[in-house]
Amino acid sequence: MPTRKSPTSAEKKTTTRKTTAKKAATSAAPNVDSAAQKRTPTYDEIAMLAEQFWNERGRPFGSPEIDWLRAEATLHT
Repeated sequence: MPTRKSPTSAEKKTTTRKTTAKKAATSAAPNVDSAAQKRTPTYDEIAMLAEQFWNERGRPFGSPEIDWLRAEATLHT
C-alpha cells in the first residue's frame, strides 16, 4: 500500500469561507467588549458628575477631590 504524502502549499485547497466567518465571529465580539470596557470618560463627564455629587452633599466648602475621585470611580466601572 503506497503512503500518502501531504499536499504542497500549491496543492492545498483554501477555504476562505470558513476562515472568514470564523475571523468575523471571533474578531467582532472582542472589539465590541474591549471598546466598551476601555472607554475613558471625558473631563466634562467627570466634572458634571462631581458637581452633582457635590450638590448632593450640600455644597460643603473645601475638599473637591472627594467628589472628583468618586465621579471618576463611578464612571470607570
